[in-house]
Amino acid sequence: HSSAIMTFHINDECLRTMDQELIEEQKLVCEEFGSAYLPVKETDVVAIALHTLNKEPIVGLRKVADDSNASWFIYGGELDGGEDFFEIITVKALEKEFPNALPYLALDTGYRFMIDSDDYEDVWKEGDEA
Repeated sequence: HSSAIMTFHINDECLRTMDQELIEEQKLVCEEFGSAYLPVKETDVVAIALHTLNKEPIVGLRKVADDSNASWFIYGGELDGGEDFFEIITVKALEKEFPNALPYLALDTGYRFMIDSDDYEDVWKEGDEA
């Protein structure tokens, strides 16, 4: 019996851990911008405005998780306060929808990133803009 449980456990772990290369990239991003490393799992959720990802720049901000358990809010262009602005998807789904955001997902609460298709990148912590 125990070996079956063990195998399941190992597979379960595999499902939850991200690609090692991505983890390294996330750690580097955190180091570069002076952030604590706060990793996400593939099963974690993010709030993303999928219909805005054709606009620029793309902005992501990490808050304390809300009722939906999402701590990341990602959108393109201007933030619209509408109720249905964000959709909740898993980090795994984000890999397909918008992989460019993945390197930033381990940034600490309060951090934001801004990127565009011309390789522009800015990362800062709320309150540190000055």
